[in-house]
Amino acid sequence: MPWEGNMAVTPKYWRIALYPPQKDLEEAVAWLYGLGANGLEWEDGTIANPPFTDIPLEPQMPFVAVYVPEADYPSWEQAVSQMAERRDWTWEAREVFPEDWETSWKAYYQPVALANGYSIVPAWEEGPAGDEEHVIRLDPGMAFGTGTHATTRMCLNALIFADLAHRRVLDLGAGSGILGILALKRGAREAVLVEPDGVALKALRHNIALNHVEDRARVIAGTLKDVPPTPFDVLLVNIIWEIIAHEWSHLQAYLAPRAVIYVSGLLEERMNDMMQLARSTGQRVEQVEREDGWLMLVVAHDSVEHS
Repeated sequence: MPWEGNMAVTPKYWRIALYPPQKDLEEAVAWLYGLGANGLEWEDGTIANPPFTDIPLEPQMPFVAVYVPEADYPSWEQAVSQMAERRDWTWEAREVFPEDWETSWKAYYQPVALANGYSIVPAWEEGPAGDEEHVIRLDPGMAFGTGTHATTRMCLNALIFADLAHRRVLDLGAGSGILGILALKRGAREAVLVEPDGVALKALRHNIALNHVEDRARVIAGTLKDVPPTPFDVLLVNIIWEIIAHEWSHLQAYLAPRAVIYVSGLLEERMNDMMQLARSTGQRVEQVEREDGWLMLVVAHDSVEHS
């Protein structure tokens, strides 16, 4: 039998879901809010396309769901069942237990092997003994950049084979800081990591400390316009196409002679667009990597003078 002392320690909720036709979804949402819902979960039945998702997602059946405490369930059940019967909508209810998602996801995040013996090790896991030089310790929290996504993984493996000794690195949209941290572990003189999101910034600063690279890392809360235009030898641009296209001309002011730009976050269909964008500023694409429908390009800047 269950340990009696643990019974009812975790509060219980009910998830009540309505399944109206797509044309009635907004009405159902408004009705639930009018009934006193503080927040709702819903699916509108339309296809989600990039940049709002990594890959196009097939639509699901439209629904709207509310989560209510167990004590309030009887009154909600009565109201929803009556509304569903009146409108000929289907509905269902099930018990749920709240989880601390900030930590429970860690069970699914395992060490990631990279090229040449490098690895990403979750901060709460034991890493290879005596090999901190080849280990990136990471606690990404809610920030992008765990090393499991193809765009990040391609950038990481490319950096492992790059000559980064004594280079200045600019990491735009740094997320968890994984790319900039690897660059520093590979010998970069300095990395400026730029990130606008407050939640990601917290993870970024924490990961810099975890990897003991604080003395060579500088964090800027913001976007490219917040970075003083000084020359960088290596630029890391793993962000969505729309931002790359918008910032590309501004990026030229940050390029040292013979700078190298690592560009990712691009679906394969953007290949020609990126090639044209590089040519428009007098640069050439030196390397192209593909994985799971995504691209990573290495763009060379050949100017002998700062642009």
